[in-house]
Amino acid sequence: MATHLLGIRHHGPGSCRNVASYLEELKPDLILLEGPPEADGLLKDVVDPQMVPPIALLAYQPDAPQNAVFYPFADFSPEWQTIRYAVRNGVEIRMFDLPLSYSMALNNDSANDDSAQSVQEDNSEGSMTDAVKRDPFDYLAEIAGYADGESWWESTIEIRHDNAGVFEGVQEAVTALRDALPESTSPRDLLREAWMRKMLRAAQKENFERIAVVCGAWHVPALSRMPKVKDDNELLKGLPKVKVECTWIPWTYDRLSLRSGYGAGIMSPGWYDYLWNNPDDDGTRWVANVAALLRQKDMDISVAHVIETIRLAHATAALRGLPSPSLAEYNEAVTTVMGFGDDVLLSIIREQMIISDRLGSVPDNVPKVPLLSDVERQQKRLRVPFKAGIKELALDLRKPGDLERSILFHRLNLLGISWATPGISEGKGTFKETWTLYHNPEQIIRIIEAAIWGNTLEEAARKYMLSQTEKAERIMDLTRLLKNIIPADLPQLVESITRRLDSLSAASADIVDMMRALPDLAGIVRYGDVRNLDFSNVRGMLHTMTARILAGGVLACVNIDEDAAESLLERLIAADYALSTLDDAELNEMWTGFISQLRGGSNVHPVIAGYATRMLHDKRLLSSEEVADALEYRLSVGNTPAEMAYWLEGFLRASGTVLLLDENLWNLVNDWICSQDKDTFMELLPILRRTFSEFTPVERRKLGEKARMSSGTTGTRDVNGGEMPHNEEDAAKVLPVVCRLLGL
Repeated sequence: MATHLLGIRHHGPGSCRNVASYLEELKPDLILLEGPPEADGLLKDVVDPQMVPPIALLAYQPDAPQNAVFYPFADFSPEWQTIRYAVRNGVEIRMFDLPLSYSMALNNDSANDDSAQSVQEDNSEGSMTDAVKRDPFDYLAEIAGYADGESWWESTIEIRHDNAGVFEGVQEAVTALRDALPESTSPRDLLREAWMRKMLRAAQKENFERIAVVCGAWHVPALSRMPKVKDDNELLKGLPKVKVECTWIPWTYDRLSLRSGYGAGIMSPGWYDYLWNNPDDDGTRWVANVAALLRQKDMDISVAHVIETIRLAHATAALRGLPSPSLAEYNEAVTTVMGFGDDVLLSIIREQMIISDRLGSVPDNVPKVPLLSDVERQQKRLRVPFKAGIKELALDLRKPGDLERSILFHRLNLLGISWATPGISEGKGTFKETWTLYHNPEQIIRIIEAAIWGNTLEEAARKYMLSQTEKAERIMDLTRLLKNIIPADLPQLVESITRRLDSLSAASADIVDMMRALPDLAGIVRYGDVRNLDFSNVRGMLHTMTARILAGGVLACVNIDEDAAESLLERLIAADYALSTLDDAELNEMWTGFISQLRGGSNVHPVIAGYATRMLHDKRLLSSEEVADALEYRLSVGNTPAEMAYWLEGFLRASGTVLLLDENLWNLVNDWICSQDKDTFMELLPILRRTFSEFTPVERRKLGEKARMSSGTTGTRDVNGGEMPHNEEDAAKVLPVVCRLLGL
């Protein structure tokens, strides 16, 4: 009996090719592979034609799906090719890493190993020094004259042509590293290695002639130098245990990359894919693909550029003593020849080719929770499957297919599955929606988590939102939930929320909360019309809530301070805009009646009364003469300067156009400002400046021009259009004050 230790990198075409060649020559009768034993029953699926890498083995706790880990595989992963070799040739294969039932029970956050990616991020601080935290292979790279361990491994292993004795060399190098850096092996790795040795000893007691052990290179020394059995048993004693389930899911090259946070990630999965599928290419195909990509971006790249780039890459590799160019040499050559020294081209190449946007696929018969199966069925029927990269999608809700897609996206968002993100539509009307689709594997975990609410997407969304509805205590929270539920087409849930909303609003005396809810209700009624759905009960709720606001709204605006008035005014503006978008004569009549009460109400805060006057003027329910009378009354000496200023602030809020177009109002405001003595004016100045600062730059400029033109006239106009005598000297004194007020 012989045991062969094959130390590999978890993702690398050179390591992958070495392992495949070694296994074909050795023809082992047992393979021990680093990986979770819970996945043994799934290994037969790797030869299914529908199984296309990159894919990942997903392991999770059924009672806590958020506690999960991924084991990604690509075509160029040695583990993947090892499994395929074993299944194709009928060789027994066993995963012999520490079972995840133990590992995940020990610590949800630190259950990762160097070949698995956890859904949760491990933020724990280790005790190692900065030197030890370095990639141990960086030390070998430094000795050999490479920038980092990544480039050293690629040049030494991945693009190496003579692979004789490579596994023995890797074992010797890693043994030296582990002896020199004992602290770099984590306690979890020591635990895993104790279990690996236990499984290896058990296999060696069976009648196997040739055992091949395929594991990460870092673990090879721990398997070649066996400690005492009792030492390992003591280490493994009393481990906690949880239930774990496994399945296959699609993966992406982007998530396989180091930048995604994956511990065993690689810098360039797209480049490694090229090396695996084109082992004999001298770089011509790679550079030609680069040129084709740049031509698609309307860049002038000729055949001569391609030839010179290949020549430069090979020349650079020869100068550096490399057997063939690595990715670094090709990138430098592309920058020099095609980019004329500017590396901006690399940003394009990096995303499209070096990283790549490839997405794998798994067979339909792999184990899945019913909710995930239902989501995938709907995606297939509506032709919106999970895909790598970002996709922009525009929907027209008048089309049945687009309406169903919108409902699918909204239901997923209700469950917190952020695959489809809504955007802002450029077209007019609410029958258009824009969505941005971006898939990442964590969304599969979220679907599994949501499976506790139901076996179909509709059922899960309905039950989950019903639970959220029961937790809502404010009217605004309920209307916000209702607004999100409406586009998801869950009529039973809408009816339930509407009943609760009606009872909550009937018992509530919080007028501000009702005002906050009003825009959402108005939006629901408007949106429901576009989707051809019956929301008459919501419309009735909107009428009822508006009536309740009218009943107590005026009292809410009486005897309040400036901050409360500002808050109420924002709610009034939002509610007025929302209701004005509805074609509901009865509702608009109710609302304008309320605004009229605010305009003339006793002790209503002046800023609200001023804006109410402005609203009625904009709706053409007040004539210019009535507005002028109101302005003259509010700015008369019977009111305090602060009341005058607040009323004017509300009336002129966010628009100076009324001053520009109405000469009578201009004269009234101008005369009132000019009539203030110095002390009163300085008291009013902060409020007035705030009022005029909200005008647009164009409005402020035109108001200044109008003030300047007025200074050259022989008299000001009274309300009847006649001229009033004035003193030129006094008028000249006023102009600097007006200019200061307008910020000119």
